[in-house]
Amino acid sequence: MNLKFIKLGDGIKVYVKVLPDSSKCEISGLINNSLKIKLNVPPIEGKANEKCIKFLSKELKVSRSAISIVQGEKTRNKIIYIKGDPEQLQGLLLSYI
Repeated sequence: MNLKFIKLGDGIKVYVKVLPDSSKCEISGLINNSLKIKLNVPPIEGKANEKCIKFLSKELKVSRSAISIVQGEKTRNKIIYIKGDPEQLQGLLLSYI
């Protein structure tokens, strides 16, 4: 399996599967070509979305404002845009799988 992403001139869009209510926050490989992200918060009132952005910001060492959910606000399958060097971000994301 390969991670599904789209390189842009100013960043990258990555396909993500969020698993809320997990025991800890972690990137735990791939599921259906999407990055599997476990979060230790419930999927209530946008808490999982907020935690996902905060967690990715910390892991990828980018500001929270550089990350946005462009599709899937209310589902577990999301497309997340991360602003930055596409090659560097791709390398960082692939290091998790």
